[in-house]
Amino acid sequence: MRGRKKININVQALKKSYPQEKGAVRLFFEDEASFARVSTPKHCWAAKGVRPVIQSQGVLCFVEVFGAVEPETGDFFYKVTEREKPIKKKAGRRRDGETAETVMPKLKEKGRKSRLMNEFMQKLCDKYPNDLIILVCDNAGWHKSQYTVIPERLTLLHIPPYTPEMNPIEQLWREIRTSGFYNKYFDTIEKAKTNLRVTINKIPIETIKSITQRKWIMECVKSDSA
Repeated sequence: MRGRKKININVQALKKSYPQEKGAVRLFFEDEASFARVSTPKHCWAAKGVRPVIQSQGVLCFVEVFGAVEPETGDFFYKVTEREKPIKKKAGRRRDGETAETVMPKLKEKGRKSRLMNEFMQKLCDKYPNDLIILVCDNAGWHKSQYTVIPERLTLLHIPPYTPEMNPIEQLWREIRTSGFYNKYFDTIEKAKTNLRVTINKIPIETIKSITQRKWIMECVKSDSA
């Protein structure tokens, strides 16, 4: 409740201070997710007496996605990072000649995810050039590190620790996984990326709104009082 009140107070204050003639004040919720070539077998329909056969694989290779959803309108903005995210092999399973450097690229250079976050926030602002963006996210380190640069027309708000239920984009990620990745086989990471984009584009706006609209969120965007 305390986190909701804080978001509501900030939204109302920004709505009052931002001139209407310049643009709108938009409330987005942000999160990151990983989608992989790893197959996820789940229950499915099949003809009576027929046992379904699902291709499966253990290729541990991921792509990272930054996403932001606006519950009021159902707008969903996302960016797939170009860099793949392999899983580090255990030391005892390396082949001859492999080292930690060859098994897993150095993906943890200082500020990497903060810079990806910076790029995502700037592109989000570019999509709405006249509007003030309120972006609600969790307390991940790259959301508030020394490398994080917040664009001029964007205000970053953080939900309290250990409250993922306050971020409705979590349910949207679940919908994407359910409709686009369960019982699916991708022989390349590019096909997984393409499937991700196709799956997102197939989700109707009204479905996104029904998944992400919460009573307290709609009270924030509709109310004119603090």
